[in-house]
Amino acid sequence: MKTAVLLPVYNPDEKFLHLVEELYKRGFKVVACNDGSKESCDEYFRRAKSFADVIGYKDNKGKGYALKRGFEYIGNNLCDEVDYIVTADSDGQHAIEDIERVAKLTKKTDGIVLGMRDLSEKIPIKSRIGNDMSKFVYTIVTGVYLRDNQSGLRGFPVRLCQWLQDIPGNKYEYELNVLVTAHKEGMKVTGIDIKTIYENNNKNTHFKPIKDTFRIQRSLWSYGLISVLMYSIYITTISVLVWFRIPYFFFWLVGIYVWVTAMHAVINVFSAGIRHRQKISVIYYVTCSIKYCISTLIMLLFFYQGWYMVLGGLLSLFVIVMLSYLFGRSGILGKV
Repeated sequence: MKTAVLLPVYNPDEKFLHLVEELYKRGFKVVACNDGSKESCDEYFRRAKSFADVIGYKDNKGKGYALKRGFEYIGNNLCDEVDYIVTADSDGQHAIEDIERVAKLTKKTDGIVLGMRDLSEKIPIKSRIGNDMSKFVYTIVTGVYLRDNQSGLRGFPVRLCQWLQDIPGNKYEYELNVLVTAHKEGMKVTGIDIKTIYENNNKNTHFKPIKDTFRIQRSLWSYGLISVLMYSIYITTISVLVWFRIPYFFFWLVGIYVWVTAMHAVINVFSAGIRHRQKISVIYYVTCSIKYCISTLIMLLFFYQGWYMVLGGLLSLFVIVMLSYLFGRSGILGKV
């Protein structure tokens, strides 16, 4: 059985043709999705048909949309021919040798594989800003640290085609949504080191630094809304209890602490992962409990010292965010 290489393509050049031909020669089934490229690029797609299945549409809709259209095509037409899919960029950012390595590891693990670049090297500033921001927020939201969560070089079993089509996002945020959803649903993601390639200082990229970074960050934070809501409710409730000296204060405090900690863990795990029936991680309970405990102590300290309670609430939220990041970096909830 072959591995299909899916290429989302927008306004290609000769590098695209070279990549398609080389992948074909190395035994891959190549699927190229034309994401509404200019008519002047039609010749490249015509020539590529000798080595690839070329699909597409007239209007540019974004990388995520192109990938989902490709997954749909493979799922509907190539399931009897291929077992695995590797997605790669068509502009020369991924070495063919790395595509082969990702394909081999995908077959070996029969799961999701993520090609990760060494972003400690000198890379274009607009790429570094986006990557650094997404790494920080991704770690807070998922509890898992990825050195590179925006790489487009990835491997999937073909059985995930429908799952991949159901994930929201039509542009660059889609690829991040795939990883977040996988972690939320308890699906293992295996990382593999790949070369860091930025040709011509990445001037030919279609990534819009401000607009696309905002879209990615908005998508990431939306996955963390449950956590933000639960922490905010908890801190507000604690503030009311201590400020108005509710009778049996400590009994209420313990009850609310246990209930909110449990609800936070249950809702976070099952909000996205219920269809996979994943068990709730005990470590997840523990880390949630630690964060709630520390925020409670901060609020009590501010109250009994006569300090400004609003400042205590803001400090609690800040501490929670930092703890979430540290837990993620430590690999407590999983490593990639």
